[in-house]
This record gives sequence, C-alpha cells and structure tokens, in this order.
Amino acid sequence: MDKIKVLLFAMTGFGNHALKAFAEHPLVEIIGVFTPQKQNTPFPYYTCEQLQDLVIKSGLILYENLKLNEVKTIELIASFSPDLIVVCSFNQIIPKAIISIPRLGVINVHPSLLPKYRGATPTFWTLINGENETGATVHFIEDEKIDNGRIITQVKLKIEPSDTDGILRYKLARLSENMLTDSLNLILTKDTKDKESFPPQNESEATYFPKRTLKDAEISLNKPFKDILNKIRATTPYPGAYLYYNGKLFFVNGAILINEKSKNSLKFNNKNLVVDTLEGTIKFHVIKVD
Repeated sequence: MDKIKVLLFAMTGFGNHALKAFAEHPLVEIIGVFTPQKQNTPFPYYTCEQLQDLVIKSGLILYENLKLNEVKTIELIASFSPDLIVVCSFNQIIPKAIISIPRLGVINVHPSLLPKYRGATPTFWTLINGENETGATVHFIEDEKIDNGRIITQVKLKIEPSDTDGILRYKLARLSENMLTDSLNLILTKDTKDKESFPPQNESEATYFPKRTLKDAEISLNKPFKDILNKIRATTPYPGAYLYYNGKLFFVNGAILINEKSKNSLKFNNKNLVVDTLEGTIKFHVIKVD
C-alpha cells in the first residue's frame, strides 16, 4: 500500500503528539505542517518543546501564520494533494474549500467527550463544572460548525482531584497520540466514501462553551468552597485565579477551608490570605499581589 500523505494543522501540545504518532506510522508520510506564528507564551500550560522546533528538527516543511481562508493558502494546500488533513488544537476554522480537498477527509482531535463541551477551552469548563470524567474525541470535520462531525474514536479519562488545567491538558494530549493512530487505521479499513459507517454526534446532548476569558478567572467569595476550588484548578497555571480586596489584586493557586469565621474579615501574611466567605473562612495561597 502506498503511504498516506498527511498535512498537519496544529499548535504546540496536542500537535507534538500528533507529529510523533504519524511520524512513527509505517503508512504515513507527513508532507507539511501548518502552525500559528511562534510566540513566547505559556500555552499549552505545561512544559514541552515548541512544535515549530520539532518540525524543523524533523526536516519537515513548516508553514507559519497562514490564513486558511485566503485563496493563495487554499491553492497551496491543494497543490500538496493530501490524502488526509489532521487538525490538533488549531486556532482557525477550516473552510469548506479546504475540507473538500483530501480524499480521506479532515479529522480533528478535541479534548472532550463530544458532543459535550464543544468550544475552544473545554478543559477549563470541565474543571469549572466539577466534572469527574472527561476524555478526547477524534472526529471528522465535515462542515464549518464548531466541533461537529462523525466520531471516529473516543476515549474516557477520569479527572483526579489534583488535576489542574495544565495537568489535564497534558494527560489528554498524551491520550490523543494512540487515538490518532487508531483513528487512521480505522479510516484505512473503510471505503473512502463510507463515512456514514461512523456514528454521528447526538445533537440533543451537545453543549457549547465559549473561549475562556480573564474575567472567568475571578473568584467570587459568595460562591461555595467547591466552586472556588474548581476555579483555582481550572486557571492553574494560567492565567491564575484572582480576587480583589481593598484595591489590591491577589493571584492564588491553592485554598483550604478552615471552616470557621475569623475575627477579622481579612488577614494577609507572607503567602497566605485568610478571608471569610459564604461557607466559612478560607486560607488562600497567594502567588502574586498587584
């Protein structure tokens, strides 16, 4: 069998594991990698090598910061004659003109159990909502609807109490590596026009959450302790949960419920902030004060 020509549209993190999965697959030839412009940011919120550096080391063709909806980019992608396009944590919607190019289609890996938690930052919302379980889904991109399309593979993952957004992203990125290999093998066993053999998403169960904003990281002291703790987990290590008091901004990365009312409404000592809340007194671990 001839090798499958694959184009990868990806960002650092999930893209690293996709690159590894397909570079090691005996039936795959990676013919190019499209990424956003390299930036000095904390994304993907755990330590790993920049995808752009990995691509260059591998001797592959790298394209940075191209707009997918421009005619010249569409023509460039068509010139590769890819058999498959793989999308991993990309920051652009794939236009119809590109979806129609590869004969095996366009597939995407999404860090949730679709159709639940569609959207750009599902790990954040999963933790905010106190879920005990999440997972990853590999699915076809068949139109320009966000995280829509028939499911190829899906794997569940238990969320541990100690999981933060960074930890959860890392676990799901690792999980996706084998899932992408399995998904490709499943696609290759089907007729190229037989996508209907893969199950569609159940729209009655679909949920969508917007991209996380800095405002979403603000702690309300009128919320239950579990909600406060979930917000800290969901914003660690970035952008960091915060609360305001007396004109100061406190960034925190941990909290303990003391479960009693303090004599003073607020105390700040070294790295600890003690404050009365809805359920009692909470001691926050402070990492920065502005």
